[in-house]
Formats: sequence, structure tokens, C-alpha cells
Amino acid sequence: MTILITGSAGFVGSKIVEFFRESDKDITLIGIDNLSRRGSEYNLPLLKELNCHFYCGDIRNKEDIDELPKVDWIIDCAANPSVLAGLNGGTLPLINNNLVGSVYLLEKCKRDAAGFIMLSTSRVYSINALNNISLNTTTDTFAINPDQDFQIGFSVDGVAENFSTEAPVSLYGATKLASEILALEYHYTFGFPVWINRCGVIAGPGQFGKIDQGIFSFWVYQYLLNKPLSYIGFGGTGLQARDLFHPYDVFTMIQKQMYEPIEASPKVLNIGGGSNNTYSLAQLDAFCKEHISKTKTINSVLENRGFDIPLYITDYSKATSIWGWKPSIGKEEILHQILAYASDNIKHIERLS
Repeated sequence: MTILITGSAGFVGSKIVEFFRESDKDITLIGIDNLSRRGSEYNLPLLKELNCHFYCGDIRNKEDIDELPKVDWIIDCAANPSVLAGLNGGTLPLINNNLVGSVYLLEKCKRDAAGFIMLSTSRVYSINALNNISLNTTTDTFAINPDQDFQIGFSVDGVAENFSTEAPVSLYGATKLASEILALEYHYTFGFPVWINRCGVIAGPGQFGKIDQGIFSFWVYQYLLNKPLSYIGFGGTGLQARDLFHPYDVFTMIQKQMYEPIEASPKVLNIGGGSNNTYSLAQLDAFCKEHISKTKTINSVLENRGFDIPLYITDYSKATSIWGWKPSIGKEEILHQILAYASDNIKHIERLS
């Protein structure tokens, strides 16, 4: 079997390569990445060690995709994953990467009769609908109000697949939602397998954490580098919360879809940490104060940003009921892994900051 992983030098892509190699020494792994993300070049030695045939190319260029060998599966991990992407003159690069690139990959699947697994995002869900959820406030987090009139696709377990995707969802979310629709149309028209996984926040060791993507790693790194941090919006107290899960649990879902396909199952699934794997910024900060520095001061910005939401929790119950999937690595273990990696690689992290 030959598997192509796009974005293979990025955080999630390189981890998927690693987990595939650990699970099967005989498969052929091919990676493509344009190395545009600063720091991704540091993963190239790892890809070589894992016997992944790496191509420095861009999925936005049809010629780069056409030159790749024939494959049996494409795992699409390539994206500009920032909800703020496209706001400051970068609209076309965002669309080309997240949407046009998907078209070229789907065309390759059609030619090769290959399966397609897309890592999509929770950002396809309506920002207005998410902001209309009734929440309770505790001392350190927002929480779902169990007594509200629940919207379609929402419950005490979080956001399900039938939650509203009505605009606005951000330009980033729109490109991913459009890619989902195209992938499904290619599946129904040409018959090759397609699976779409709408992911919550993916976090773990080796992530290039930034304020608009990889917030859990970013917070730990800022602590270790003694750089400033701020609670932004929602009163400036850090109550906004997200669920998180490990890239290994992304991989286990991909494995099931490739090796144990359930053809009658939905093609679009939510996967994420769920209610048990949710941290607010204030809770994340408490972890960092306990394990790194008790004295760090966090700044406060009261005003909300345009695409911010107070709470997102993945309802992955459909993935559990159909595929038997649930996250296996807990939130505190993920943070400890991030901290251990960062402590061992602080000079490297400092160069990328």
C-alpha cells in the first residue's frame, strides 16, 4: 500500500507519518510539503529516518501533484489552519491552499482510484450560532448551561455534526467547508472512498504553537521563554474554553477508516477531546503556574475579536457509536508531553518564536 500525506513536514502531518511507520514497516509513505511554515524544515530528518519519500512541492500547483507517484490513499493534512488567515491581504493564498489544493488532490484520487481522508475543522460551524449558546460562568471557565433550549446539533455533550454551518464561519472555515462539499461530490460521482474528520483542537509535543493556532503549546512556550501573555476578550479573565486531543487519536480514526471501513456510515464525523478533555485559558494558565512559574502575570484585554467564540466542545458520540472511537490520551497528559518536549527543545523553540 502507498499512502500520500500532504503537509507531511507540519505538526500533524509528521505525526501521522510517524504513527503509520510504527504500525506498519512495509507500507510506502510519501510526503509533500512546501515548507512555508517556519520550522517545518526541522522535521525533514525525521521523515527521512521514517523512510518517508519526501517531495518539496505545493498542493496549489497542479504540476507538483501530477508528478507524484500513483498512490492508494491520500491523507490531507495540508492547510493554513488559522481562523485569522486571509484578513490582511492573504485571501487568495488561503483559498488556493485550502480549496484549490483540495481540487488537485481529488483529481489525483480520481486518476489513481485512491481513497481520500480529509482533516477538516470545527471552524466550519457558525460563529453566530456558537455565540448564541447559553453558558454558565464558574470561577475559571465557561460551561454549558444544561437548562437552555438547545439548538439543533447541540447538547450537554457539545457540538454535533448537524450543528449550523451558516455564515459567518471565517474565510478559513469557508474554504474547509467548500472542500468538504467538493470531496463528497467526487466520492458520489467517481466512487472512490472519502472520509472527512472535523477536528477539534489538536495538541501535542512538537507543535509550532502560535496565538491563533496551537494555543496550548503557545501558552506553555511563552511561559518557558518568559514572554508576555494576555487573556483576550470575554471580560479578559480567560474563561473561554476549548477541547483538545492528541494527534495519535487522529491517527486511530484514520486507521479505522482505511482498514475497517463501514460503508454505510456518515462520511463526515466530528472528532475531538470532548467535555472530559476541555481546558479554559485560565485552567491552562493554572497548569503552567503549577509546573513552570507561580509568579507570571497575565495581561487582560476586555474587547472580543471578530471571530472569537467563548466555548467549543466536540460531541464525538457518532464516532463512538459507529466506529468505537474516542480519545485515548487525556488533557493533562497532553500538556505534560508538550511541557517535556518544550523543556528539552527550548533553544529550538526560541529560534522559531
